[in-house]
Amino acid sequence: MTNQILVRLPEEIATRFKAVVPPRQRNRFIADLVKTALAVREAELGKIAAEVTRDELENAELVAEDSDWNATLADGLDGTHEQTKPKSRPRPKSKTR
Repeated sequence: MTNQILVRLPEEIATRFKAVVPPRQRNRFIADLVKTALAVREAELGKIAAEVTRDELENAELVAEDSDWNATLADGLDGTHEQTKPKSRPRPKSKTR
């Protein structure tokens, strides 16, 4: 399955692309470039995740601080909690003269 995506390129790059890559090879060319670039970025993100995990294992203080912040995850800021009107105190009955 494929998806069609609109990509805008600077004019100079688009002109060079059209001059160098034959029309029937352009989709494959771009797909190969994106696949390679994604692999590089995913590898970088994997390294960062491994560093964070290592830091957490080596530093209990970080884990404790993270745990403190996790307590705020359900504070209602995500919009899932229904907002309720604060309860008001009953008004005292006014004495009429």
